[in-house]
Amino acid sequence: MLKQKVIERFSIEFGEPVRERVKVKAFRILDIEVVVEVDQPKRQDACNVWLPYPPDGQEIPGMVLEYPGEAGRHSGTYASEGLKKGLPALKLILTTGRELDELVDYIRALAAGQKLPSVSVDASELKQDTGAGKGEPIRVDVSSMPAPKPPAPRREAIPRSVQREVWQRDAGMCVECGTRQLLCFDHIVPFSRGGSNTVRNLQLLCEPCNLSKGNRI
Repeated sequence: MLKQKVIERFSIEFGEPVRERVKVKAFRILDIEVVVEVDQPKRQDACNVWLPYPPDGQEIPGMVLEYPGEAGRHSGTYASEGLKKGLPALKLILTTGRELDELVDYIRALAAGQKLPSVSVDASELKQDTGAGKGEPIRVDVSSMPAPKPPAPRREAIPRSVQREVWQRDAGMCVECGTRQLLCFDHIVPFSRGGSNTVRNLQLLCEPCNLSKGNRI
């Protein structure tokens, strides 16, 4: 169960939780807190972690939802330090141990005010059938190998001025269903497809509509 692994790892790295509720556990690292949702998501292989929003220009993890400060108290954070009402926040959805390893480094850098490292989404592992016996060399036709993909673009925090303008333009509601609950920023052209952090490319979606949209334009 990934949630339990996250809680155990945070306890080792950051000490025991400073606050525990039925739905969440909060951990303090220097002057910030991170919050682990105990009851959500229902999947056994996933875990939601809330972080304070990083400074403008700093890197943002890949598997994240960006919540505006104007949305009020963020679900499940219980006014933790750095996640209080009026402050933007990040909600990360972890699914693998490698993401957890990278997140620990990210949290330490965020708390120390250092340059933030990358936290990327795990790709599916590729299984290869070599057709060769154990220990035998494998002949590879280099000319038939695909060209390496360019490195993924660096995803940066949305500037606060842009966040405020998007919030005002969309009247503080989901542009798809009209709710004012669980609002987060969505890139109309996904970041993975070259989308930018401009007002024109951002919109407010509630979390269910955002997750339903996925990587589509």
